[in-house]
Amino acid sequence: MRKFLIAMLLLPSLALASATDDLLERLSGLNSMAGGFDQVVLGKDGTKMQTARGSMEVARGNRFYWHTEMPYEQLAVSDGKTVWVYDVDLEQVVVRPLGAEISKTPALLFGGEPARVAKAFTITEQDRQGDSVTYRLKPKASDPLFDTLDVTFNGNKPASMRLEDALGQKTVIDFRGLKLNQAPRTDRFHFEPPAGTDVIRQQ
Repeated sequence: MRKFLIAMLLLPSLALASATDDLLERLSGLNSMAGGFDQVVLGKDGTKMQTARGSMEVARGNRFYWHTEMPYEQLAVSDGKTVWVYDVDLEQVVVRPLGAEISKTPALLFGGEPARVAKAFTITEQDRQGDSVTYRLKPKASDPLFDTLDVTFNGNKPASMRLEDALGQKTVIDFRGLKLNQAPRTDRFHFEPPAGTDVIRQQ
């Protein structure tokens, strides 16, 4: 009986370690990914508040290219040190240093170092059906931008991300047409503001 009780007490920690190791293994095999995305923002009651569509590319070294094409065009680019957020309609770009906190920049989940993910989040397995598995990540930081982040893989390919904030608002991002581990374009992760653009620099 004593051995049984000890085993039961160990089960949660063993399951946690398994989910963490499983996710980190998938992320470790992911050096880059590129494709399209569809994004939906839902209110607390499930009402659709906003939809967006675009293309993205993420690569190891905290580099990303996130191009929202509709309904409003916006571009977010990072070379691993600097982030440019360009609003086409406003002809304005905000330039700031890239922070290392994954809980404030979810794109770093795929482009950052996998070891940092385990340090930044408590990871559990939320659902598994065949080749599809969903992990739930809860930030350890005291002031994250979201309460939970669910990431779903189909095999070793990311399928979707679902973020929920403290007010119950949800952002669902479905990836489409992903290509993994292809050499990215060398100029993809740097941005030169067009002539006449208002540049706002933040520290």
